[in-house]
Amino acid sequence: MKITFLYHSSFLVELSRCTLLFDWYGGPVPEHDPAKPLYVFASHHHGDHYAPDIYAKLGMDNVWYILASCIHLSAKRKAVMGIDDSHVFRLSAGKTLTLGELTITTYRSTDAGVAFLVEGEGKTLFHAGDLHWWHWAEEDEAWNRAMERDFKKECAKLQGKKVDVGFFVLDPRQEGDFWWGFDWWMRTMDVQHALPMHSWEDFSLARALKALPVSAPYRDRIVEIRETGQVFSWED
Repeated sequence: MKITFLYHSSFLVELSRCTLLFDWYGGPVPEHDPAKPLYVFASHHHGDHYAPDIYAKLGMDNVWYILASCIHLSAKRKAVMGIDDSHVFRLSAGKTLTLGELTITTYRSTDAGVAFLVEGEGKTLFHAGDLHWWHWAEEDEAWNRAMERDFKKECAKLQGKKVDVGFFVLDPRQEGDFWWGFDWWMRTMDVQHALPMHSWEDFSLARALKALPVSAPYRDRIVEIRETGQVFSWED
């Protein structure tokens, strides 16, 4: 398994027989083997996770799109973009889709769209999208309590789940509370490699989390990203 951090929450995952592309919204088309199926995931419609021109850039040849149901495409737009409906799947939360060798399960985000659990080729990956413990000092206490409740309720559905690679939010805008969601995921699931995302290219956050005493039980499983385009490879 080879993983390339593209930017923000976007990763390219290369498995033996297929390639996965998460939350890519522009820039140069990531290099990938066109002989392998390319599965393109978009967790929600926000501009830092999805852009409608991905279809024109990636095409339909051996490419399949798995989109959160909040992403809408009109018939007119689909015709203009040459979108083949048989290559596009829109999923709401709580759904399971079998596609090729993959089994894809969705979870409800605490912001917009869904998170993806992807199982295939003996590997399990979890991309949280914007499913996160969003705690904001400027919000009232009731809002923050509701967010905590909803986040932990969705986490509970994955209690004890073994995950080879997890992609979790570490957002610097949350200031001192940035680590809460990531920490909760690591205590909920059995994650072998945990990669931070949605960090707005603030690569210091993983180091900051590893420096906190709370991360001691899983510190060695946090993967530090130091630059865009960084590649990680694991044989296990």
